[in-house]
Amino acid sequence: MSPSPGRLRRGPRPTPSYGARVLVGAVAAWLGACRDLSAPPSSVEPVPVAGNVRFVSVSAGALHTCGVAATGTTYCWGWNRDGELGDGSRTDRSIPVAVAAQVTFSAVTAGGGHTCAVDGGGAYCWGLNLSGQVGDGSTTTRVTTTPVAGGFTFGAVAAGGAYTCGLVADSSARCWGFAAWGQLGGGSRADAHTPTPVVGGLKFVAVVAGTQHSCGLTADSAAFCWGKNDFGQLGDSTQGDTTAPVPVRGRLRFKALTIGYWHTCALTAAGEAYCWGDNSLGQLGDTLVLLSTVPDLVGGGERFIALSAGGSHSCGIGTDNVARCWGADANGQLGGPATHVCMISASQAPCSPWPQVVSGGYSFIALSAGTQHTCALTSDRRAYCWGLNSNGQLGNATRVAAAPIPVGVRLW
Repeated sequence: MSPSPGRLRRGPRPTPSYGARVLVGAVAAWLGACRDLSAPPSSVEPVPVAGNVRFVSVSAGALHTCGVAATGTTYCWGWNRDGELGDGSRTDRSIPVAVAAQVTFSAVTAGGGHTCAVDGGGAYCWGLNLSGQVGDGSTTTRVTTTPVAGGFTFGAVAAGGAYTCGLVADSSARCWGFAAWGQLGGGSRADAHTPTPVVGGLKFVAVVAGTQHSCGLTADSAAFCWGKNDFGQLGDSTQGDTTAPVPVRGRLRFKALTIGYWHTCALTAAGEAYCWGDNSLGQLGDTLVLLSTVPDLVGGGERFIALSAGGSHSCGIGTDNVARCWGADANGQLGGPATHVCMISASQAPCSPWPQVVSGGYSFIALSAGTQHTCALTSDRRAYCWGLNSNGQLGNATRVAAAPIPVGVRLW
């Protein structure tokens, strides 16, 4: 068990604001009133993959998904109203389309309404840019890849709800875009249209961006977070916002960090998963708390090799290469039958407060949880997605409301 200060306190859920327009999709619920589902799950056969493209990485955003193929081509699919697919159009795509770029990207990250990628040094972004999240010094929405200003060499970038963070060559973190909750870490709440240093002089090996808060991992495996903290998602044992990095409490050492909407998760070198923040839909993997302001061990005793936090759900890949998910399941984002119904007032939604096996019997090597959908790569580098599919973000050539089990991303 993790330390207990502040774990049972609960404040009002914040009103969604700009940048959260597509990220607040899960139905609010109270895990303390959840009940078991008694009906046995139905058996549904997964849809096979079409096409021969293999992916080396995949990233699930709010309503779109992107991946880098083994050929070096970057593909995106799903919501495209603001050009987040990078194909030069504003047309939604239910199958992957190639990003129009003059460079080959090594990694891509899908955010709320924008996308970013690195080509081994330079960073590029495209899509919605009302707060400067593309980082080109403007607030003009871009439908094609646009270089991030400043001439920095980036080792990695992370697209959040309406902002972006990245690691530059000297291991410092820089963020740009929407800053109302201090999520840029620059010591203020002023938006930045170009990369701005995260204050404190910390050197990071990884940085992750959510919607209202950010976190980074230092070389000695210590975690720091900054931004919105009303549910304890910064992990510093308080519920106070901060515009500068604060250390995550508990003296734990992590090898990976991941951020959801109101929660954060991390993975230790031993494969233990910890989560903190909002737990209204079981996204922390603990049935005994409504929120936790410090790292809380995910229940079930599973050891993980990968971890990803979505909007109000979390997923991980076990040492057996089986994917397991927990938390909200209103649109099938857990990839298997929900075990409970979570309730708040008169509202209710399916959920699972403990890790549940993703259907299909697949062997996964990587996964990415979006707001209400999840995508993963099998050991043979095939891409599968499940959950909400309102804009074709599952990439299976359909726009059905949702797919509760993994479906193959289709390529012709």
